[in-house]
Amino acid sequence: MSDMQGSRWSAGSAGPKLPKAPTGIRGFDEITDGGLPRGRATLVAGSAGAGKTLFAIEFLVHGALEFGEPGVLMAFEESDRDLAANVASMGWDLVGLERTNMLVIDSVDVTPADVVAAGTFNLEGLFIRLAAAVDSVGAKRVVLDSMELLFGAVGHDVMVRAEIGRLFRWLKERGLTTVVTGEQGTGGGLTRYGFEEYLSDCVVALDHRVVEALSIRRLRVVKYRGSFHGTNEYPFLIGEHGFSVLPATTIGLNYAASEEQVTTGLPDLDEMLGGDGIFRGSTMMISGAAGTGKTTVAAAAVHAACGRGERCLFSSFEESPSQLLRTCARWESTWTPTCRRGCCACGPSAPRHSAWSPTWWGCMSSWRSSARPWWCSTAWAA
Repeated sequence: MSDMQGSRWSAGSAGPKLPKAPTGIRGFDEITDGGLPRGRATLVAGSAGAGKTLFAIEFLVHGALEFGEPGVLMAFEESDRDLAANVASMGWDLVGLERTNMLVIDSVDVTPADVVAAGTFNLEGLFIRLAAAVDSVGAKRVVLDSMELLFGAVGHDVMVRAEIGRLFRWLKERGLTTVVTGEQGTGGGLTRYGFEEYLSDCVVALDHRVVEALSIRRLRVVKYRGSFHGTNEYPFLIGEHGFSVLPATTIGLNYAASEEQVTTGLPDLDEMLGGDGIFRGSTMMISGAAGTGKTTVAAAAVHAACGRGERCLFSSFEESPSQLLRTCARWESTWTPTCRRGCCACGPSAPRHSAWSPTWWGCMSSWRSSARPWWCSTAWAA
């Protein structure tokens, strides 16, 4: 089912909504109306470096830390040590989760050269191994990374399809919310075998492309049985805190308007605006020719917010942080100490051809995702 017309969607009153398992990934749970289908299999497909394994691991980490759902990670490509080291920079302690019985990492070495075909191929051994891991921690979530290595030694597509279908039914019968990663097929196909997406209840395609020498990441929910979902391509970033998805089409106009006014830092300008400045949560655009003071006015607003003890983000598309501090220090000696106390974060952002600048949005996402208060009054200098 695809999303309905409009900026937001929901299942409406047609019947009970499909149970969802939230991923904890900012933005993704919005476009899927709550997360992945609970107790069903989801295929995450994409090319090398698209973020398949990271998406799957983040699904497990958030499940364990935020939703109290233990998980099992069965990896067929990387060792448990490598997986833990790869995500440690994001603050995810997989070893610690294993110690607290919230996660099991089972690294399975499947080398096609070591496989000897004898009799009918089946996954009974995998089922036994997976069942033991699930029972050891009472797992609710399972990740299989990746499917191609599991079936790489089997040359019969009919047999592979039958066993994948049996695997998905086995997982569903046990109520396990599963993420299976799959490699992108040749010739632009979604998957290698071409039928994995038909057997999955939900399919998420990750794309990492380069356009005009710029690296761009996109995510699309190809299908979602039993649930409305966004069908557009949504930009996403992989940063120091993991995935961040920007579902622009879900942005609505149902927010509350504040009656509080905050100073711009310039008393005369505040008086021109009614005496007390601009409304909190509003956007002020400052336009003018070169040298008219646009950046100075924006810096004054940030400085005033710091004076109120509020944290701020100053993202510049033309000047580096040190250059901004040097310039502002000439007209306000307290600007630099205030910034150095951690009240203001200055982030450089190179101009982009797209209205959704990846660098600008990444800076915003990183700042908003930290455990710090955020005030949304914004000043744009153009």
